[in-house]
Amino acid sequence: MLQSLVKFGLSEKEARVYLALMELGPSSVTEVSKKSKVTRTNAYHLLSSLEIRGLVNSHENKGKMIYSAENPARIVQMLKDEIVNKKAQLDEAESILPELKEAYNDPEGKLKVRFYEGVEGVVSAYEDTLTSDTPIMAYASVEHQHAFFPGYFPEYYKRRTQKGIHVDCILAYTKESFRVKGLDKKHLRKTYIIPADFTISPEINIYDDKVAILSLKEKFAVIIQSKDVADAFKKLFRLAYERAGEYDEKLGVEYDSRLEIKDKRFAGKEAGIE
Repeated sequence: MLQSLVKFGLSEKEARVYLALMELGPSSVTEVSKKSKVTRTNAYHLLSSLEIRGLVNSHENKGKMIYSAENPARIVQMLKDEIVNKKAQLDEAESILPELKEAYNDPEGKLKVRFYEGVEGVVSAYEDTLTSDTPIMAYASVEHQHAFFPGYFPEYYKRRTQKGIHVDCILAYTKESFRVKGLDKKHLRKTYIIPADFTISPEINIYDDKVAILSLKEKFAVIIQSKDVADAFKKLFRLAYERAGEYDEKLGVEYDSRLEIKDKRFAGKEAGIE
């Protein structure tokens, strides 16, 4: 029970004082101090802190302060109040985020480079793309996603879609690429499939004034923040994306034809022809 109270936001000593007071009933500081095994001076401060949070009340009796624990249901209300307060803080933070970003982007245009290592580092870099105010341009490979962090990318796509961040994407020809392309409408994405000869392992995401290079295979990521660099990569991507559209139209027909042949063979087996 002590650890649960700590998880709810109380310090360990606050939790000990609260539990002691619940067991004792209305008590003096001295009694609470002995029961909770904290010094008398600390007990005063801890009881005052708990009273501010609405978990303890006090009254004077014959010149002595007597403290009582509030009903444990107050803990639930305390957490609800904190959620409301945090939600208000979140709303305020989101409202001033554009101003904060403007300050963070450095008006002087100074180059910033951030390097990330390991699974957690790469995830941090992907999470940065969810802050984008512009559509993301992505040259990607999806073959290593599940092995890298099972379950992360479906949730990532869901959150990106909820934020309304569109993606223009180039994928090399694989069965998994076509599966991903089939979910484009659901995931606010426009994917073009290009020949397998153009496969690249690191993923490149271009958004806002940033270029993110992310390797699921080698587990590292680099985010370059520079208006000039991002602008250059955006122009290169647009050039590649235009050509990718031509490849996609041709390869889509080819892939559909292969599926049709496969389906005919399957139908033949079912009918006992093969």
